[in-house]
Amino acid sequence: MPRALSLLSIGWFFALCIVGGIGGGLLLDDLADTKPIFALIGLFLGLGLAFWGGYRLLMQVIAAPPAGNDNDEA
Repeated sequence: MPRALSLLSIGWFFALCIVGGIGGGLLLDDLADTKPIFALIGLFLGLGLAFWGGYRLLMQVIAAPPAGNDNDEA
């Protein structure tokens, strides 16, 4: 079950990076009155961060030994 929770957290990481990038870009667009520019920049930064961070998190989950594997059979 902990591995499933780790994968779920990676999904949330993806979503928050993308939505946060777009939301921050839209906020900056409203402040600077430049409608699509900062939203697009935020989208691409959010996507880049999501894929880079998601890859790193996924590699940690894959490298971790499975829980509950206490068999010492030789």
